[in-house]
Amino acid sequence: MEEENEEIEEEEEPLYVGQRDAEGNPNGRGTLKWLKSSRRFEGRFCSGMKQGRGCFYFKDGSSLSGTFRSDELHGEGTYTYPDGRLMIAQYVNGELDGPFTEYSETGDVMAKGEHREDRRFGFLQIFDEYGGILMGEVNRDTGELTGPGIAYVYPDKRSALLGRFSNSDMVCARPALLLTSVDQTPAKYALDENWSKTTLKLDESTSTCISCNPLTPDAYEQSKVYVSTCSDNPDKGEGLFAKTELAEGETVSFYNGLRLTHDEVDSRDWSLNANTITLDESMVLDVPLKYSSLDAYVASLGHKANHSSAPNCEYDHFVHPRFGHIKCIRTIKEVSKGNELTCDYGYSHKLPETDEEDLPEWYMTES
Repeated sequence: MEEENEEIEEEEEPLYVGQRDAEGNPNGRGTLKWLKSSRRFEGRFCSGMKQGRGCFYFKDGSSLSGTFRSDELHGEGTYTYPDGRLMIAQYVNGELDGPFTEYSETGDVMAKGEHREDRRFGFLQIFDEYGGILMGEVNRDTGELTGPGIAYVYPDKRSALLGRFSNSDMVCARPALLLTSVDQTPAKYALDENWSKTTLKLDESTSTCISCNPLTPDAYEQSKVYVSTCSDNPDKGEGLFAKTELAEGETVSFYNGLRLTHDEVDSRDWSLNANTITLDESMVLDVPLKYSSLDAYVASLGHKANHSSAPNCEYDHFVHPRFGHIKCIRTIKEVSKGNELTCDYGYSHKLPETDEEDLPEWYMTES
């Protein structure tokens, strides 16, 4: 970003409008304009150099503001991305050098770390919008989270997957427990003895393969929920239950599945759609009937949650280091240990010929 701007500045002589000193040099408040690049700087000058508060405005809608000293940004600077995201960082003589924090357009922290000579350096944390944190030492050559000793920390800020990552993607990792707070560096972990033989890899599903390791469960999910027969109504079959006391807003289960198009799902009989959920406008996640048994599939358990018109959970999006973009189940109220976890399925399907609702009878009855 800065290197490209410097090249533009060297190629094009800017136009100055503003106060000047007796020798004609920019002095006081003024504006520099690079006409070809549609770029400008507004701020204070002293003897021809940027000095004091100022801000660069770029063609793409981004900006960089802060305090300038001897023509260079020095101290705290704020870079505003075109989409409204912010990076507040320390600069030394125009270079990124020191701690930085990136914020989303809504003000949530997205990343925290350090720069050294314009590159990410040392310990880096990347926060996703679903509560997970990717953290570790950045690769000195690339400035990315690449190499061993990197961890994905689940939303509970305690459970983790520790191992080797490449450009923030999991290569291979093992379940672990974070022994320090997420803000403490260096972070300390202990491999989870209950999962000592489990090694996980990036395992995103396709339209034909739900998982390369369908019988390898998720340690975090297993600590939150279990599957059991619904004793209150045997006709419901199995359901998802709280293994421990769950707080409101807690991510408790994951919904992975085959990735099918809406047309593929809508064109087949409803009997084949018992375990489908919309992922986005183009994709549906499907757990086929052959994977309904825990003897065939335990990699994720979200499809085991039953429907209720008065649920205690809801579906939400989640980016999982193993499964990629999937759905999760999140509590919308406190749930006691042993209670069933339910969601509102929100079914909506109309026959194209008549525009009438074509829904399972059991759903129409319970809703």
